Parts: sequence; C-alpha cells; structure tokens
Amino acid sequence: MSRALRGAVAMAFLAALLAVPFTSASAADLRIVNGGFDEGLAGWSGSHSPGGVGVVVWDGRTTARVADTDPGAAYGRESMPGLPATAGTRYTLHAEVWADSGTAHLYLRFRDASGRLLGGGANASVTGRRWNRVTASGVAPTGTATVSALIYSGVADVGTAYWDEVLITRDLTDLGVQIESSVPNATTFSGGSAYALYTGTADANPQLAVIDVAGEEVTRKITIPDTAVTPTVGGWAAATATDGSVYLGTYPNSKLYRYVPGQSTVTDLGRAEGGYSFIWDLEPGAGGKVYGGTYNDGRYFKYDNGAFTTIGNVPIAAGAQYVRSLAHDPDANATYLGTGTNAALTRFDNVTGRVDSLLPAAYAHNSMVGGLTWTGNRLFAWIDRTLLVLRVVRNADGSHAAVTDAAITDVDLHHSPARDGKVWFVKEGLLHSYDVGTGSVRATSVRPGLDVTGYTWADGTLVGLGAASDGTRIFKYDPVSGNWSSRVVSGAPVLPAAINALGAGPDGDIYTGGYLTGGIGVHDPLRGDGDDGRPDTPTLNGLSQTDSLLAHNGLLYLGVYPSAKLYSHNPAGSWPPTLRYTGGEAGDKANDCEPGKGPPPQDRPYALAGGPDGTVYMGTVPKYGKRSGALTVWKEGTAGRTLCVVPNQSVVSLAYAGGKLFGGTSTRGALGVDPVYAPGASATLFSFDPTTGAVHPHPLPLTAPKAVTALAEVDGELWGLAGGSLFTLDPARPAAITARRLFPDPDYAGKPSLAWRDGVLLTVTQDPLHVYGTMGDQIFKINKSTKVLTVLLTIPGMEGLTADGLGNLYYKINERLYRLAVPQE
Repeated sequence: MSRALRGAVAMAFLAALLAVPFTSASAADLRIVNGGFDEGLAGWSGSHSPGGVGVVVWDGRTTARVADTDPGAAYGRESMPGLPATAGTRYTLHAEVWADSGTAHLYLRFRDASGRLLGGGANASVTGRRWNRVTASGVAPTGTATVSALIYSGVADVGTAYWDEVLITRDLTDLGVQIESSVPNATTFSGGSAYALYTGTADANPQLAVIDVAGEEVTRKITIPDTAVTPTVGGWAAATATDGSVYLGTYPNSKLYRYVPGQSTVTDLGRAEGGYSFIWDLEPGAGGKVYGGTYNDGRYFKYDNGAFTTIGNVPIAAGAQYVRSLAHDPDANATYLGTGTNAALTRFDNVTGRVDSLLPAAYAHNSMVGGLTWTGNRLFAWIDRTLLVLRVVRNADGSHAAVTDAAITDVDLHHSPARDGKVWFVKEGLLHSYDVGTGSVRATSVRPGLDVTGYTWADGTLVGLGAASDGTRIFKYDPVSGNWSSRVVSGAPVLPAAINALGAGPDGDIYTGGYLTGGIGVHDPLRGDGDDGRPDTPTLNGLSQTDSLLAHNGLLYLGVYPSAKLYSHNPAGSWPPTLRYTGGEAGDKANDCEPGKGPPPQDRPYALAGGPDGTVYMGTVPKYGKRSGALTVWKEGTAGRTLCVVPNQSVVSLAYAGGKLFGGTSTRGALGVDPVYAPGASATLFSFDPTTGAVHPHPLPLTAPKAVTALAEVDGELWGLAGGSLFTLDPARPAAITARRLFPDPDYAGKPSLAWRDGVLLTVTQDPLHVYGTMGDQIFKINKSTKVLTVLLTIPGMEGLTADGLGNLYYKINERLYRLAVPQE
C-alpha cells in the first residue's frame, strides 16, 4: 500500500466545541492496528450486518471496500479491541475514503471497560468519486475506557466506498524525544583511557564516558549531577591535571567537576563565577592546579586546593566576553588566552601578572581565538579555520611578542601534542603534519572521518577521539608504518538532543533539528511508536545545529549554524543533504554594512522562504561581534549572493507575498555586541524586488519595536508579529500598514534570544477562517476577518510551531515534540 496522499485538502469536518479543555499531554501516538488494511481485515470486527466488507486494491492502494446494496441493512467494521482512552479527552479520527457511489460514514466509538458502547460517538460523512480525507472529532464521555474507529454504511444507505489510512490522535500528545546524540563535546586522556563529556538537555543530564583506548570501548558511564537551582546541561571543557584527576567544565552554570579515575561518581566543586554561563576551556597547571576561562564575563580563573581564584581583571582582556581557549607553558608559568567576541590573544604571566598582546594584526577583525595549544615550544592558535604557528619571543623590556612561523588554512579545531618534532591535524578532511623545525606541512592520504575533540599519543601511535555521523569514533595512526584505523566506540552514551528547529517536510513528515550537537529527527504524523523516550526513526546525522527548515518545490531546505549554511534534501533520496551555499564565506570580516561596504560573514540562518521561480531566500544573523545580518538569494544553477538590507540589524523573518519578498529585522545583532540592541534603532519591515534587486524599508506604526519575528502570506496579504503586536498589509500598498496589540511585549531585556525567534504565524488548509501562531508560551488562532484572537494553549517553555497535512499543530519543549489537534469550525 502506498502512503496516504499527502496534502489532500477536500474533506468534511464535524463541528467541535473549543470550550472543552485540553487534557494533559499523553505520551506517544495511538496506533490503530492495521489502519491501512495491509493485513486484510485483521483488527477490524464486524459489528453490523454480515458481509459487505472486504479488502481490495483500488486506485493502486490496498483498501477496505464497504459495498452496500441493501437499503434495509447496515454494513461496517470497527477497529477492535479499542485503544486506551480517557473520559473528558478529545479524540480526532482521520481517514481517506473514495465514495464511488452513495455516502460513506466515519464514526468515533467510545466504550467502557466492559465493552459497552457509550452513545454513537462523533461522526462525519463524505461523498465523491475521488480520494477525500474525512475527519471525526469528539470528547470521550464519562466512563470511557477505549476509543475505536468505525467505517460504515447505514440503514437506507446504498453505495460503495473504499477506505484507507485510518488514523487517530488525542487532543494533546507528547510525542517524546525526536533526536539522539552519541558524540562527545570534550575529551581528555589519562592512563590509557579517554574521558569524553557528552551533552544532555534541560531534562537529561550529561554523562562522562570512560573509554579504554586499546579496547575501543566504554568501560564506565557516569551521570553528571546538578540541582534544580543550578542545572547542568552540557560541557565543552575537559582536562587532566598533573595528579591524574580529570576536570570537566560545564554550562549553563559554569560548574567545575572532578573525576578521580576508578571511582563511580564525579565531585561537584562548585561554580567558577557568579552568573549562569559557560566554562569554555580548561588547562592543567603545576601541582594539580587547573586554569579555566568563562563566558560571558571573560573571566580567567584558577582552581587550586579546593578554592577558585579569579586571576587578573574581569574581563581579562578589554571588551572580552569569552575566554574561549587556553594554553599553559609550564616552564614559564605563563598562560595564553584566546578571547572574543573581538579576537584577542594574550600572554598572562602567572608569576608577575604581566599581560602581553600577541595577536597578529591581520587577524584583528576576527571574532574569536577558538583553540590554543602550547607544544613543541610553539603556540598553536586556531582562528576561524586558520591554524597559526607562533614563536613567542621576549623583548629587551621584558614584554613578549609573537612571530608567525606558519598560517595553515582550512584546518579543523583540534591538533595533537608535538611528537618527534611534528604536530598533527586534519586539513580539508585529510590528516596532515607540521614540522616544527622546518615549518613544512605534509599531507597524508588518511581520511579520519571524524570531528576530533582530543588527541593523545599511545606508544608512538597518534590517537584521536571525536564525533562522526555514526557516533563516537576513535582514530589511530602510526606515523612510522602509515597504518591507521577509524572505528566506532562500543557502548558510547546515547542521549536526547534538545530540539532547536521544527518544520513540515515536502513528504508530510515533521522534521526537527538538534540544538548544539546537531542531527535531524523525522516524525511520521500519527504513526509514531509507543516509546516516547527514543526517536521513532534513527537520527539523521552529519549536520550541526539546524536553525530553520523550509519545504519548497518538493525539497526540504535546511538553514544550519555555524556559517549560515544552506542545504537541500530530497526525502525520497539519500542522506546527507547537499550543501548549496555558505553565508559564512560571504562578505568581509572588516565590514558591517557601512555605507558602500558589503555585509560581514553570516552565521545563524533563522529565516527561510521560497519564491515561485524556485529561488530560496535566507535571512541571517551575522558572525560573533557584528550587528548587520543579511539576505541571501540562491537559486539552482546560480552561485547565490548575500546582500546588506538593513544595516545594524539582523534578518530573522521572511515571507513571499504579492510578487515580492518581505523581511523582518531584529535590532539585536550577533552574540558579543555591546549593547545587545542597536542604540536608538527600531526593527522594521523591508521588501526585496526579485526583478530589480531593489530593497525598500517599510517602517512599522509601532513604538520602537525590538524585532519582527514572524511573517506569513495570508490570502494575498502579509501578516507579521512585532513584539506583542500583529500587523497586516496589502503587498501592493505596503505603506498602509494596520497594527493592533495582541499581547504585552516579550521580556527582551531578560531574554534577548526572543528578539531572534519568538513568534510564528502559519495557515492550515483545513481551516480557511483562521491564522495560527505562537508567542511566548501561548498557541493562538486569529480570525482572518475580525482579527479576534483565541488562545488555544498556554504551556511554559513551549517554542516553535508547524503543522502537518492533517491540520494538527506541533511545538516543542526542550527535547520533546508535542502535537495539538485543534478542532476545526
């Protein structure tokens, strides 16, 4: 049997009362046994006149045929035994039916624990010699224990109908975890073992895995503890101290944990600084000390003998929010600090407190020094995929400076400790070496196939551990023989990933993108399994954090962070998707859309829209430390281009209407800009003419809005959300904007992320009278004619909104996906 015809729009609905309250979300989908009749009539009992129902192939599909030739008899089959149901809960039944003659009926049937029918249940009827989708919705009466579906031809009816894809849902369903991750964020080594830190979510604590390097298997998994006041979600920092203890730095509570190899628990050492934040890197010092760096106050700290000490100024470098990377020279007792958001490289003398700036001037326009290693008497500094090899020299006045020995481009973040005068790293997917003495770079033919999070040496063999599309991998390379291996680590932790983006695909599935650890989840609407603690389908790996999703011209487009990458995927084809454009390679790092200059490189693609000619438009937030987002225009067969549209503002919403693209801006720039919001600026609406390339601003009749976070085309009009206000306009007359207040403005000061992606507006074919949306913790609908708002659901922590082909709404809370079945009027 083929899958149900996605996007079918002709159907009949039974009116339902919105006054019935939604129940608490129940876990996992309800599944009618053999709802597609692939197994004949198994699971369907005869409850009316014998005969009249059989399974046949109709229009290329396996269907149940109800053939009624007797006006004095009723024919039907009911899905029995029924599914568990709760009194007071609304249930909605969907089916596809071809009424070749006469009228076809679909009923919800509610029964008590003894099987007694509690009334006739809600029903819907349809006629028509084509496939129609019919829906019946009703509230389970008092005493209900089960719910079932009845396909039916009643007394006085005569006709033949073909039924397929009978599906059911509660009013509110917890669909559970959608994405899993089995890759480490940070790795350190000690005594023949790797210690890898795996990120969790707000509801699932991270884990430390102890991995036997020789055996390539996990020997112990330890959950990182936390408290409700200071939750631990994940971590990016791990280091081995000189006494053999393993230290872990976490977020969002900037806690430090210690693990003593061989023990079964980790010790919570407390917070490295006062605010919720990140420990981004850790480095061992002499005598068991550990040094660390934090975000967002740019703090450099030391942990020694049970106490935290802030070293130097806060921030350690002027204007720094991040101490992103550390390297320690034990002989000189000096620490090198890579900071951002405006890149700086600092040498801090831990004896005298002297601070020297070492960053070469050519890299001053970068945002971050992302990785540092002191090895082979050289400082290796990773800046935006360029690996600098620096010789640190002492001047006559006691200051220090850096001499650049090499600048190696397109290099992955991590590199090995020096051995036999060489440092190893991955460049353009291949393992390379750098000879410290000669400055030469040599490529091997070895392709490790993983994103290495840490290197070590074991008996002359280079070992790297990290993330791959199939989980955690361990890579080994013998420089003498050239022999190498790359294998999946057995028993690595598998943890849920928080959902960052969600959208409906061209195949009708609901796609979700993972936060931080990446990955894509796929949910087949109303066909999920019964295990809501694991995804219904294996996670599609290989992409980093997805920020936006768009179904357009039969393809799924994905906007992926970092570097604002645009991918396309054909659901009928193979994974991974095809990279189409990289906004991080556009523009110039020295520019920020100043007059006559182009955009800076872009980073966060929060908005996607499609044009009728196949063009895909992407709205973005720039790289760290920049204010000006941009509009990317890409079409198959073109190179694509990225344009400044509103200087000093990000582009966070897009919609195509009336032959033009409209975009909404946010006055918030990238992370690291100070102040957070562009001073004196008001978010605005702009239009882009695909024919001429002209950009026109359309100021909103609102007082200093912070952001326009949602745009949608609604019956030829443009609708948008700016803070708590709704605005509408005719694309042919964009100056005539009508606005009205719906809600109080969000708390943009307390939660700046709302100024990037708070609101959503969308329409569903099944309900031509309303526009659906979300803002803050509420899902609502707005009458198209009267603009009257009805709040459907209020749940703390709820974010995002999309709809399936049946008209159901989907949202997320942390790692879990939820479905809201809204009765149609």
